[in-house]
Amino acid sequence: MSESIVSPNVPSCSIESTLSNRNCCVPGCTTYGYPIIPGHGKISYHNFPPAGDPLRKQWIINIKRDESDLFKVTSSTVVCSLHFTKENLEYHPFSGRRTKLPGCVPTVFNCWKHLNHIYKEQRSRPLNALQKAKNVTKVANTKCSKLHDNGETCPEAVDEGSVSEVPVENIFNDASVCANEHELDNFFLSDEIKKLKEKNEKMLKEFEKLKLENLTLKSNINLLKFAIENLNDKDVNFYTGFSSRAVFNEVLNFLNPGPNGENMILNTANIDNIDEIQCNVKSGRPRKLSPENQFLMFLCRVKVGLFEYDLSNRFGVSISTVSNVLISWANFCYQRLGTLNIWPSKKQVFQYMPQSFKEKYPSTRVIIDCTEIKVEMSSSLLLKSQTYSNYKSANTLKGLIGISPSGSVSFVSQLFTGCISDREITERSGFLQLPFDKGDSIMADKGFNIQDLLDEVHVKLNIPPFLGMYDQMTGGDVLRTQSIAAERIHVERAINKIKSFHIFDQVIPLSLMGSINQIWTVCALLTLFQEPIISVS
Repeated sequence: MSESIVSPNVPSCSIESTLSNRNCCVPGCTTYGYPIIPGHGKISYHNFPPAGDPLRKQWIINIKRDESDLFKVTSSTVVCSLHFTKENLEYHPFSGRRTKLPGCVPTVFNCWKHLNHIYKEQRSRPLNALQKAKNVTKVANTKCSKLHDNGETCPEAVDEGSVSEVPVENIFNDASVCANEHELDNFFLSDEIKKLKEKNEKMLKEFEKLKLENLTLKSNINLLKFAIENLNDKDVNFYTGFSSRAVFNEVLNFLNPGPNGENMILNTANIDNIDEIQCNVKSGRPRKLSPENQFLMFLCRVKVGLFEYDLSNRFGVSISTVSNVLISWANFCYQRLGTLNIWPSKKQVFQYMPQSFKEKYPSTRVIIDCTEIKVEMSSSLLLKSQTYSNYKSANTLKGLIGISPSGSVSFVSQLFTGCISDREITERSGFLQLPFDKGDSIMADKGFNIQDLLDEVHVKLNIPPFLGMYDQMTGGDVLRTQSIAAERIHVERAINKIKSFHIFDQVIPLSLMGSINQIWTVCALLTLFQEPIISVS
């Protein structure tokens, strides 16, 4: 039947050849062109109902296709007349073709039964490109064992024994076979895709479960490390100087570094791994060291004097991270604690003044003294001479400390080179610019011969008397010296409290010279959160 097969390789130079380039979109159907089928007549093709018509969806469901990137219903998408019953088609004797009646849908799909054995074969083993091409050719040439509703066999059917393997190059040159191959792939692989999706969902659930277990294991590992969460009140007092964990939290809340430390700027110079202390804090990702443990590390360095190598092992970070945390928190605490108004009013001073002061020196506003800390000797001859202290016989930095009669720190100067005198440091530190009231008095040691400076602010100076011309004190001078010394001793206790921060036990290295002034001031101000040196009943 030469008229039943129209070759796709014929040049498309006529209307007839153009019209013959049509094929059915039903998966597995190999109808191509307009052959005449005995008992059926000439094949006709029928377009899908227009978009919006409910029948359009029913057509798609019946042919078992889903609209996607691989299949879209267009004006050229058709279904051949072999898939409609006789009742659904109207025969036209003049043209020999059929047209579909209103409301009809394709319901005849006998050729699908020939796909079962191929589907099972694909499920049993993977197919390469050549095997797929051979199977497609066999499907196109295998005899249909079942009859259509009109009692005729498929027009392309041949005997099963005549099946032959067609060369690959010829198969892929045949446009109709290639089209059928894609349709069969979609038909067969849809179930596989569904199973892969289910497997993927199962693997995602398993991944989330493992992720949760990983986070739990990490949290358990962190519990074994040195951290604020693992310290009791006694440990907190030893490592930080605060009486309890509650006081530690209150100080941290006042500093307010932020939940992820976003309120402070971290020093990142020469750091090995920035993720150890800073990781996208604006987006909420937590750092490896929480702000609580960064603050604990800073306090362990300054209060207990732990070395940076020791801290790197305790907290599980690099030494450069420890150094940068120290510098960052020294600057941050200096800025935040510097907002405190530690200079009390005259009314507050008198309210908390010990009874001994009220009886003997009720006008005392502040007790002052200087102290020194040792620093590493510089290679610069000028800086070496400036930091050398004759009193300590070492290279030092010197600062002025003032306390109220109740023992709390009320003034902290910056650090100056050790060669500076008490009088000069009083002038340069800004102490004389404090808001004194007329009639106030200052208690100091003999080295503070500054009465002429205090006269300008109408303040009196209480210092022990000097020796007279006979190199011997009178009885009154001795009693006065003892009386002043008994009250002035509290400033020495306050200074010792600052120096109980053991970072000052060591010679301060030159690498800390850029931050030592901040560290000194912060340590002095942190004593305000510790137990007072004078109990006021």
